[in-house]
Amino acid sequence: MVYVLTGGPGFGKTLLAEKLAERGYRIGHETARALIEEEQKRNGEILPWRNSLEFERRVMEARIRFLEETPEEEIAFADRGLLDQAAFSYYKGKAVSDSLTFAIKKHRYATTVFIAPPWKEIYQTDAVRKETFYEAFRIHECVVKAYRENGYRLVELPKVAVEERLQFVLDYVATRSE
Repeated sequence: MVYVLTGGPGFGKTLLAEKLAERGYRIGHETARALIEEEQKRNGEILPWRNSLEFERRVMEARIRFLEETPEEEIAFADRGLLDQAAFSYYKGKAVSDSLTFAIKKHRYATTVFIAPPWKEIYQTDAVRKETFYEAFRIHECVVKAYRENGYRLVELPKVAVEERLQFVLDYVATRSE
């Protein structure tokens, strides 16, 4: 069972995923960010602003592979999911591609999705995350829309230290069955 950690950029998802990995959980890492970093290092073309179709395809394939390789009985976590790609299409004012729409319908995550709320006090930009806080907030709204439209239940993470967020997620998962 793969639970998604989502929300706008810079709201604490990746650090939480790293802490879950330290506890031994299988993690589907933030594929889009990793691909952007890799392509920027080699001055590559597979970037959302240079070759958006190939970028989408590669990220989508990696996310599907993680879902398919995770045994159903294992609890695992994904730092973003397929629906985040749809959310970025919404944010950019683009239609969601047919291949992504198909993938979203075919490949399902746990019904419960953990969402990191906008949190200005921890938000930072970097070489990949260039959005202003306001833009990150707008992306967050698109993420909420994408998951809700597809029947997922969003559980907001508390704005607390990462160890407390970690315990919140672990307690939540331990007391519920999907």
